[in-house]
Amino acid sequence: MTVGARVLAFDIPGTGEMQVPMGPASVEVIDGLIDAARTLGNGTVVHLGISMGGYFSARSGLAGQVDGAVVLGGPVEAAFAHDRQWRFGMADIVGNAAGFDHRPSTRELAERLASMSLRPLLDRDVNAPMLVINGADDVHVPQLDTLVFQARRATQVELVPDTGHCAVSKLDQVMTTIIGWINQRLAD
Repeated sequence: MTVGARVLAFDIPGTGEMQVPMGPASVEVIDGLIDAARTLGNGTVVHLGISMGGYFSARSGLAGQVDGAVVLGGPVEAAFAHDRQWRFGMADIVGNAAGFDHRPSTRELAERLASMSLRPLLDRDVNAPMLVINGADDVHVPQLDTLVFQARRATQVELVPDTGHCAVSKLDQVMTTIIGWINQRLAD
């Protein structure tokens, strides 16, 4: 199955050579990429984000900035709670992307990430059509960050059983769902 569309691929702010750390200010980088994507093809933009990239696709979808958004394993609210537990080195990975030059304490990380909650956008009703998927057994992103999208207008939510973060052990099944959903959005 294919998608007849141009693809603009990028990594999240805070990684690689990006000078801007991941955080609320990095949203401007994503806004610029969405604007650039609108100049390609017919101007339709579907934002697909995986893991932390799913945060940014959730944000652009909730804000209605894109024509469709796919959130695969993205944190949106509960993952940024001050009392959350980090596992398997994720605090170091997120801390690095958030701009720390040292191993952040739990408190430092919580303070830096607190402003990233998408609750203000979740409280609005301007979202683009969205597909929100994650594994039911994700140890990094709480189920609530997927289930919070249930009953939203123009939103399909899938919590895939027997798989973890981003449903990677069932990626063939998930990608079939994603590609079918994107093709439907492009046909509308």
